[in-house]
Amino acid sequence: MQQLSQEDLDITGPTDAPNQTVVARDRLASLIARPPVGAWICGLLFVFLATVSALRIHQRLQTPGPFDPAFQGYCDFQNGTYFPALAFRRGLSPYGQKYAQTYPVARSIPLFSPAILALHVPWSLLPLTVAQVLHYLWTMVLVIVISGLVAHWLAQRASWPRTSAEYLLLTFAISSGLIASRGGQQTVFTGYFTFELILASLVAVHYGRTRPGLSGVALFVVSAKPTYVIPIGILMLCRGDLKALVLGAALSIAIAVAGFAWILPESGIEGLVHEIQVTQATHQADDYEIPANSWIRVDVLAIVAKWLTWEPDEGVHLAVMLGMLAPIGAILAWYHRRVDDDGGVMGLSGATVLLLPLVSMYHHVYDALLVIPIMTAALIVPPGTWSRVSAPVRWLVLLACAIPAANYLSSQMVLEKLELQGVAYQLVTSVNCLALTLASVLIVISLVVVASRQQIALR
Repeated sequence: MQQLSQEDLDITGPTDAPNQTVVARDRLASLIARPPVGAWICGLLFVFLATVSALRIHQRLQTPGPFDPAFQGYCDFQNGTYFPALAFRRGLSPYGQKYAQTYPVARSIPLFSPAILALHVPWSLLPLTVAQVLHYLWTMVLVIVISGLVAHWLAQRASWPRTSAEYLLLTFAISSGLIASRGGQQTVFTGYFTFELILASLVAVHYGRTRPGLSGVALFVVSAKPTYVIPIGILMLCRGDLKALVLGAALSIAIAVAGFAWILPESGIEGLVHEIQVTQATHQADDYEIPANSWIRVDVLAIVAKWLTWEPDEGVHLAVMLGMLAPIGAILAWYHRRVDDDGGVMGLSGATVLLLPLVSMYHHVYDALLVIPIMTAALIVPPGTWSRVSAPVRWLVLLACAIPAANYLSSQMVLEKLELQGVAYQLVTSVNCLALTLASVLIVISLVVVASRQQIALR
């Protein structure tokens, strides 16, 4: 019997238009997928997004002074970085009312560690306009560094990326995703120092077991916000990262004590304590922070309080956090006794330490940028613990972590335009928390399953 060639089997013919379209599409996809071309495309996309973001800030730039919802461009840089650091440098407490009356700010700052004020002092040495421009460029550098580190950590475990072009492709793809995300846009637009905390948190968690010195220094930066360092520190303690925690705590306490001592002559001990108490109460009473009104909080307590029309105090926040983290910490400790996991952010242990703080403690949608290495690992699946997780679970984790990044419905601008109220408002503003909670549950279950299988294999 005569064997037919592939050409004979092609019943569409060489001039068939649909077939030519498919071929052209496939060639274009193949071209884009090539690392050099893909790197250029992602790099140009990053530059485009950065330029658009800069123009948006310029159009909506806040004039120093009372808060104007219509002009929030770089409001957090002015109110949370520049003027607090300027006051701190001059020995004035940025936690008190005198600071709010002296400088053109909306209010005193909440309880940040003086360490972050000290780190931000260099910005206060510059004129405000110059500081804002340089800070924006610094933010873009941080985005690239975070993305580059994630690409590097992935390459240490997986067979991709390998070449420089592949590294650049992944780095700029992640960078573009960070800027385009809901939390990334809010951070870039308001000039908040979120990316500093994200970078420090990733480094602290990734190197907690392997390079405790570097991890400890990173924890010092993380200590700027108690809502970051407390839950992350608890989970790192449970998995045995003692050296990193001791160094981080020593640095944080030493710099914080020195910082408080620097502004103490102006306020006195009792006055400083009273200032912090008042500013915390003011911060919690803000309409944006009250759970029933908030569209940016992603922690479980905030969502429960939203549906119950309840305003829990700080004691309840701490109790809920400890109640949620205690069993997770026990599971994490048990997991590390059975599984060879270096604790890096590309593994299940690192994913747990990054994700659980978001849902257990007071956090906003921009803090959910911590999940970027989790999404990368769930998508590309490096060898190790993630490869032992079933594909459906990995895809569910990826989807759940991506929801807060893509959920622009839960933003002030969209909510006001849609005029959502009642149950519709509550549903839209609860989605981010529900998604992150689902991802947390799936990862904890994966921890248990992987450790259990390892134990069975050892018998």
